[in-house]
Amino acid sequence: MKYTLNLFGYAIDCRIDFPDGKMRIHIDDEDQAALRAYLLRVLVKYGRQPGPQDSLENLVRDAIEIEKGMNGHLSEPKLKLPYEFQPEIKEKLIEAAELQDMSATQLLIRLIERKHQSVFGKEG
Repeated sequence: MKYTLNLFGYAIDCRIDFPDGKMRIHIDDEDQAALRAYLLRVLVKYGRQPGPQDSLENLVRDAIEIEKGMNGHLSEPKLKLPYEFQPEIKEKLIEAAELQDMSATQLLIRLIERKHQSVFGKEG
């Protein structure tokens, strides 16, 4: 079954399977790369200085450690994009964002990150 998982303030699509009665979560390589890029950017906000050599496992461990010490969750650095769209494009963006339970700005950031990764490679 498909599910949207919120890991450290980042919504990520995954597939949940139950082979042999045990739960397994599968996250596509592209989404793992996007999560890694997100954590590299966000962990700095919480006092960590991750580097490009850090593995996704280490980044997730750091994020878990930080969240355990907080009264909340990690969150995307707030960024207000200076954008103007035609009304019909803006409506489509808002509708698509609502369907994915995120803000229009978060959806734009996610789309831009994915495009950047496809053009420049996983580490960009």
